Amino acid sequence: MVAQTRAGGQPSTLKLKFREKLLGRTTTSTDVLLKKLKTLHAELAEMEQERLDVDSLETVRCELIHQSILLHKDKGVKAYAACCIADILRITAPHARYKPTELTDIFHFFLRQLVQNLKSSDNPYYNQYFLLLECLSAVKSSALICDLPKAEEIVEQFFKDCFKIVRYDLSKKIELFMVDILNVIIDESHTIPPVVVTTLLAQFMDKNLVSPPLTRTIFVLKFVNKGMDQPAFRLATQVCNGSSTKLQRYVCQYFTDIILQHSDEEDFEEIQKAHDLIKRLNRFCPSLLHNVVPQLEEELRVDEVSIRIMATQTLGEMFVDSGGADFMRKYPSTWNLWLTRRNDKASAVRIAFVEACKGLVVAPGDTREAVEGE
Repeated sequence: MVAQTRAGGQPSTLKLKFREKLLGRTTTSTDVLLKKLKTLHAELAEMEQERLDVDSLETVRCELIHQSILLHKDKGVKAYAACCIADILRITAPHARYKPTELTDIFHFFLRQLVQNLKSSDNPYYNQYFLLLECLSAVKSSALICDLPKAEEIVEQFFKDCFKIVRYDLSKKIELFMVDILNVIIDESHTIPPVVVTTLLAQFMDKNLVSPPLTRTIFVLKFVNKGMDQPAFRLATQVCNGSSTKLQRYVCQYFTDIILQHSDEEDFEEIQKAHDLIKRLNRFCPSLLHNVVPQLEEELRVDEVSIRIMATQTLGEMFVDSGGADFMRKYPSTWNLWLTRRNDKASAVRIAFVEACKGLVVAPGDTREAVEGE
């Protein structure tokens, strides 16, 4: 039976039973400190937010973020400390009882531990870091990052580090935790840093050329044959699809910057690479391109023949990949303008249109009738 208060039937408030000091005037041995942290974590992990007197956490809340623990030499101490802090964030959500500067240190601490120790399930503290990610995912604690003074810096680091970790091809559950965490960060961020967009799109390309921070240099494209069996590719695809609405305008700006920059330089090879990336994204994350398709439509009107050819080819392949009819209904003006390329004044554009139509005429229905009409 649930304990009752005298005031009338409400469950009694629980307090943290752990009363030992994690810090002391004399140096505490590693073994003793680790034992205390294990005991504390076991209790915190079982606590429910609704019934806890959060004031009873005050002592351990402060002690856990002391530099002597966050910078401790022992991996076990840091692993259990990370789990305890994550549980305190869970229990006190949505209002963290840490200052912004303390939260900044906490998330940097989490990232350091995950990158260094979540490389293999053979790590003796793998289970603790698995629990850390699970807790951050379940409670959406990563949303706290977005209101910190240096939010953009931490967001960038989170994305870079998650894509480092996932390449070790760990448990699929870890991938799902990361998807949840990164989607929360994107959805709660006031603005998306350019590095985040670059990091996501880079997973659809060859990584032989690395973009420096805060630039939009296009990578050499490589259509990955293995596709969804690549963990980083899977992670990027799921994150992009999960946060496509928030990412759409940033992805559009990414391509706009590339095309404008290289159009002025008449560097059509780089523009072609950008169009190849658009086709790749259309295959796996079509909703990400909601603002990009109208941009391609405008390219069908430009005077530069090379650009009209690329737009005609790109849209043609996108129509085929999207089943044609669905794309036609979603972007009717783009579809209708694309059909007029059959009468383009440049023979090279007309040839590109005919080549692009091959995949559409073999399919029965409205699409075939439209491309064969007139």
